[in-house]
Amino acid sequence: MSQASHTISGVSAQRSLFNTVAESLPGLLLVVSVAVTAYLTAPLLQQYDFFKTYLSIKDFILAILIGIAIRNTVGVPTMLQPGLRYSTIMTKTGIVVMGAKYSLAGLVTVGSQALIMIVVFLFGSAILLMWAAQKMNMSTSLSACIAAGLSVCGVSATIAVAPAVGAKKEEMAYSIAVVLMFGLLALIVFPLVGNVLQLSDAQYGAFAGVGIVNSAQVLAAGFGYSDGAGLIAGVYNIGRVIFLPFVVLMLVIMAASREATSMGSQQSVNKWRIIVDKFPVFVLGFLLVVCLNTAGMLNEADINVAKTFMNWAFLLGFASIGLTTRLSDLKAAGLSGFVLGFFIASAKAALALLVVLYFF
Repeated sequence: MSQASHTISGVSAQRSLFNTVAESLPGLLLVVSVAVTAYLTAPLLQQYDFFKTYLSIKDFILAILIGIAIRNTVGVPTMLQPGLRYSTIMTKTGIVVMGAKYSLAGLVTVGSQALIMIVVFLFGSAILLMWAAQKMNMSTSLSACIAAGLSVCGVSATIAVAPAVGAKKEEMAYSIAVVLMFGLLALIVFPLVGNVLQLSDAQYGAFAGVGIVNSAQVLAAGFGYSDGAGLIAGVYNIGRVIFLPFVVLMLVIMAASREATSMGSQQSVNKWRIIVDKFPVFVLGFLLVVCLNTAGMLNEADINVAKTFMNWAFLLGFASIGLTTRLSDLKAAGLSGFVLGFFIASAKAALALLVVLYFF
């Protein structure tokens, strides 16, 4: 390639980057505005006895609620939409930086207890959802999407399994809506339950980490209760995310078997490819930061900076999630999936609460 071609390519890349930044900036300013509003308003609510004692709505939860209120009332203009597409990047970056709050010893201590609970609840709820959906004659693709979303980590799991089972866009959107709506309700109910039952940070963190399915809402509910509960919930969330490719693989095999039975054909599944493709790479970043902290390479000042960065990464990510949550998505595919999803998710949350009350 000639020098002139290299120059033209470089100029095109610079223009593309400039255009991306320029079109994203208005929406990002809206996200920042919502995050700052939540950050300033949440402490004011805590001055009232009701919010202080029962309904602990901190800035993380408030950012999501304000975003949802804006999206579903006045709406978000088209010119602001490009700036709302970075929620996943923000929350995953926050999770990576959150590793500075852990050591390997602490991670193993909490993680060993969490592992059994995660495996039982993840695979158990996924299998139960697929079985119940088949009894209700729900389509295989919609069944797999709802099962993934309400067992592993919400939106990410739904997006991961949808292409592998040939789900329609409407089915994927509907599954995501069910997950987000249950999580939205949980953001209000879980802190209330925690305060009424006076759950410890370990108990509440486990309760939120298993009972709430979407990663962002797990973290919002956890840190909305206390910093300690947020860190415990974060460990459970990481544990669930690690199992994402394996649950997706199980659901794809179950879906393929169900379709093969109905069509009288055999469908092969590349198991190793699914595990490699669906493995959440950002988890490796989280573990790397944990190792750096364990090795003593992060001092107290570094950890404080990491905590501040993590808080704002989450706050901005949650604000963006709220601004992209449309309540109208619940109309996408009828009532059966909505009822089934809420019933199984509620049962899982109730069972998780009983486990933490009697065994933690």
